[in-house]
Order: sequence, then structure tokens, then C-alpha cells
Amino acid sequence: MTSPPPASASSSPPPNALSGTSSSRLAASLGGARGVEMYTRISLYLFVPLEALFYLYAVVALSQSPDPLPPALGLGALAVAAVVHVGLAFATVHVGFDRPLVAGGRLHPVVIGLLAATAVVVVLALVVLPGTSTDALRLDARAMTIAVCGAATCGALAIGFAIRPLAVVALWVPIVVLASWVLDGSFSSGAVVGAALLYALVLFWTGTVRISMWIVEVVRELEEASEVAGRLAVAEERLRISRDMHDVVGRALSAVAVKSDLAAALSRRGDARAADEMDEVRTLAQESLREVRGVVAGYRAADLATEFAGARAVLRAAGITVRAASDVPSLAATQQEALAWVVREAVTNVVRHSRATECRLELEVDDESAVLRVTNDGVAAPRGTTAGLGDGTGLAGLRERLAAVRGTLDTTLDGDRFTVTARVPNPPGATS
Repeated sequence: MTSPPPASASSSPPPNALSGTSSSRLAASLGGARGVEMYTRISLYLFVPLEALFYLYAVVALSQSPDPLPPALGLGALAVAAVVHVGLAFATVHVGFDRPLVAGGRLHPVVIGLLAATAVVVVLALVVLPGTSTDALRLDARAMTIAVCGAATCGALAIGFAIRPLAVVALWVPIVVLASWVLDGSFSSGAVVGAALLYALVLFWTGTVRISMWIVEVVRELEEASEVAGRLAVAEERLRISRDMHDVVGRALSAVAVKSDLAAALSRRGDARAADEMDEVRTLAQESLREVRGVVAGYRAADLATEFAGARAVLRAAGITVRAASDVPSLAATQQEALAWVVREAVTNVVRHSRATECRLELEVDDESAVLRVTNDGVAAPRGTTAGLGDGTGLAGLRERLAAVRGTLDTTLDGDRFTVTARVPNPPGATS
């Protein structure tokens, strides 16, 4: 939390320590909405290539079919089309995370490419692959290829479309499969059940992607709502400050304006009361200045509970694990303000000048004093040295603030753990 020691071979932390710190900060930074989105994005990136794995079922079914194998040229064209389809499905998912798939009533080009690739795969499957007598538990290569392609297409589109229209659109899969069985004479009693299973596969694939994306959308909305709430809180605070300043200054300035006009009029007539009026104007101005200073001082005063909450937020945002009590005990006003400044300065130093992965804020109160300890594990100085400790202007300023309330500030270093200890005695007559 203090400025780092001069660069030297002995003061540089080992590479594994740096990598461990970086990993810890990365893990902490991926919390919240960003972490949910990153986890979902990676999961779907891994989910999309399963399309190629399901095509292997069609390959096995084709190898076990009693019909002769289709021409190599047709199979090669179908394989290329399937690979292109997998790539376009992946691209659709990637694009859908960051921008809408439909803008201004027009489909994104990657969606058009995906639909075109789907049509090519389905047509080639109908032309190249044979249909066999089917039942509910054993499907032919053609039906499986069409179903997997349809499921992957609807699943990729689920990144930006609702589930209901996709469920309706997905009906083309069982319809096309049933029609192909009817046309080539391989329709059997279990065909409807088999088509229903294929439709269930499409719905499962589509629903999995849609639910994952829905979670991301909800988290994004919650994060946006939190940001809006923060902006509203700032705006409300500004309005409150403006109201307070208006109440404090408005009345006094109005009185100053009236008395100044009166003093000017009396002065033009040569009336000696003009001097008395100007004295009153001066008194009003001085009182207004004192009131404004009091209002500003009230806004600038540091509050310990607020600083604890702010420290937790800042440290977590910086990827640092924070351990601090959620409840702050009641202290005297002088203790509250002095220790609040210590929390503010110490936490600022941890974020700016250390490579900490953990920071602890501990507050102990007894019959004699209140003791605050801020400890972090990010100091790079080697064990047994005190390079750079206590030399910063921030810590010097804290010592001056604490000295004004008979408090003390101490710093200690144990390995890479740096501790700031602030002790403020209880004011006379105060009880813990």
C-alpha cells in the first residue's frame, strides 16, 4: 500500500507469485454480471461444436445401412456443407452476444448465411443419403442429419430470438423428415414417434441456448438498473445540496439585496442611517459565510460506516478479496471522522500501490480507545526490510489528523503483509 521499493533483483517477487496474484485478480474481476456473461459465452462456444459430434451418429447409421454407400462426391459435398454450417452457427452465437441479429427489420448477414447453409445441408441430405425403414428407437442417417442441422440452426438463432417463434419454426424438421419417409416409401408405424423424438431434440437444443441467454439478459438488466440507481442517487444528492444551499444562502442574499437598496437610498438623501444599514449588510454576509462553511463541512465530513462500505466496493472492483465487518460500532464523532480518513487513505494506497489479493479491515473498540487495522498482502519488499514504508505524504497526513485527536498511526511489515494500525483514544466522558 506504500510506494514500492527501488527496483532490484532482491525486491522483485518471484514469477509464480506474480502469476498467482494475476490469476486471483482475474478470478475476482470475473464476478457479477461480467462473470456470468463470460461463463455463459464460453459454455455456448463449447456447446455449438456438439453439432459435429451428433453427425457421427448419422455416419454410424449410414455405415450400418443395407443400402450401398452414396457417391463419394455427394458425401464430400455434404461433409463440407456440414462443416460450414457448424462455423456459421458458431459465428451467429458470437455475434448475438454483442449485437441484435435483426436490426431495422433486416437480418444480420451471418444469420442469412446460416439459413442458406441449413438449406444446403437439408437438400444434400435428402438427395445423397438414403432413407430406411424407421422406428422410434432407430433413425436413419438422413433423418438424423436433418434433425441435427435444424437443432443447431434453431439453437444458434435462440441467442437473439424468443423461444416461441423458434418452436413453431422448428416444426419444419419433423415435417420434412416425415415427408421424406412418405415419398420414398419407408414410412412405418413408428415414424411419427421417431419424428416426435427429433422435434424434442430440436426443442432441447434451442431451449438450452435460450435459457442461457435469458440469464445473461437478466443479469445485464440488473447491472443496468444498478447503474441507473447510482446515477439517480447522485442526482438526488445534487438536488438535496442545491436545496440546502438555497435555504441557507437564499434568505440571506435576499436580505442583503433589500438592505443594500435601502442603504443606497438613505445615502443619496444624506441620511446617517445608511451606515447602520451597511453594517447590517456586512453582518448578514458574515453569517451567511459561516452557514455555507458549516453546510460544506457537513458534506465533506468522513463517515466510518460509509467508508467501510466504499472500501468493500472499491477493493472488490479492483479484484481484491476484502474481509471487513458489515456492522460498524457506534463511536464518538471525532473517532468516526479520524478513522474514516484512515480507511479512505489506506484503501486508496492498497489499490494504487500494491499487488494485493486480500485486504482485511478490522475495528476493535474497548474502554480506552478504538483501534483500526488495515492489512494487505501486496507489498513487494523482501522480508525484514521496511523500504518505502511510512514515507508517503498520505500516511504523513493521516498522522497529523490522528495527532489532532491524540491518536497514533503505526505501520508494520511481515513478509509481503503490510499493516496500518490507527489508534484513537475515547474522548473524555465517553463509554464504549
